[in-house]
Amino acid sequence: MITSPDGTALRVHSIGTGPGLVVVHGAMQSGTSQLELARLLADTRTVHLLDRRGRGGSAPAPGTSTEVDDLRAVLVETGARDVLGISSGAIIAARTALAGGEVRRLALFEPPLAIGTSVRLDLLPLFDAALDAGDVPRAMAIAMRLAEMGPPWMFRLPTALLAAASRRMLTADDRTPLTAGRAHVRELAHALRADFAIVRENADRLEELAAIDVPTLLLDGTATRPYLRAAVAGLARVIPGARHVELVGLNHAATQDRAERGRPDLVAPVLREFFAA
Repeated sequence: MITSPDGTALRVHSIGTGPGLVVVHGAMQSGTSQLELARLLADTRTVHLLDRRGRGGSAPAPGTSTEVDDLRAVLVETGARDVLGISSGAIIAARTALAGGEVRRLALFEPPLAIGTSVRLDLLPLFDAALDAGDVPRAMAIAMRLAEMGPPWMFRLPTALLAAASRRMLTADDRTPLTAGRAHVRELAHALRADFAIVRENADRLEELAAIDVPTLLLDGTATRPYLRAAVAGLARVIPGARHVELVGLNHAATQDRAERGRPDLVAPVLREFFAA
């Protein structure tokens, strides 16, 4: 456990030997969602998989700045200076690179940076209302529309049908025994509020990230959602010297374990090359 500046305990799973690399996961994930990716890098790196707030019993973070403070604390405690940020975790990683001198090299995978109307931020009040009312299945259904989670045909279904599917998934997951490092889907659904807050706080602020002055790798899959590809293309335009790599045929799940539809075997070689430079 690592203690954040406000006293919150942060769980970090570490694997491997060599220079440190901190992985900051995205929405509907916990640190070990990238365990297979970590194992593929563990022969030359000590990979630290951070459980962001809202996983493992801690309350979700109130905003971007708190999670930036968390990541800075993890970097200081572990001595790591390289960071891989995934989805909303990539926004946190990018903001951390701007906040201080702890980050030496930065890899960002598909940060959901809203540009204009690219993200359905108008749905956020409906999501918040459903979560406040305790209707987690409906909140998840709205989240699918907002973030365009899953295959395109899924988030085009009526909200009632998506909510019914979410309710079945939650019921099945609630009955599944927890294994080490795993979080229940219900817990991750509540943590979505913090992820969406990060997206909202950083909407239309792409140009601010032009001040990132460390070597930066930008990754996106050619089969991912258009708004995510637009965000990565925008970052490639504004961050001086950033390297942009397109992962052919992969989508937003690419970094995750294979059981979560990821392809860590295709992502790891790109990361290995970048962080070895």
